[in-house]
Amino acid sequence: MSKKKTSTELAIVGSVPNVLEILAAKLAELKVVTECSYKTGGTLAGFGDIKSETKVENLIRAYSSIRGKEHAYNESAKELGITNYPAFSEAGGTAADWKQDILLRKAVIEHADTKAKLESLTEQAKGFLTKEMQYEIFLKEAGAMVAALGLNK
Repeated sequence: MSKKKTSTELAIVGSVPNVLEILAAKLAELKVVTECSYKTGGTLAGFGDIKSETKVENLIRAYSSIRGKEHAYNESAKELGITNYPAFSEAGGTAADWKQDILLRKAVIEHADTKAKLESLTEQAKGFLTKEMQYEIFLKEAGAMVAALGLNK
């Protein structure tokens, strides 16, 4: 869903409890991004461990370094007249491996940012709830729990 449509949804609902429901739904929609499938060791000279990187622009710099080195490696082999040579690798991974790992880390960073923003909005919205709204939300959540546990029979 686009950001514009989400903003429109929030403007249309107009009430804090409805906004909280939308934010909770958006949080529930977030897919978990796991970091267990890195192909490289993650440590790149001059950039450190990409698995702990928090800025996308640094990931771009790291990948541009890999791509530049790969290009220079291939061009150098061509200039030297070498046609059969091993694929470029850096710190335990090919350029394709590094690309996959950097894209994975980018997804982790973006997921964390989106989740943090939604959680922050949720906390802000809760500050606008009146006691009556809080009571209504409590009753709704308690009723759903009673039904889920089969206690309403």
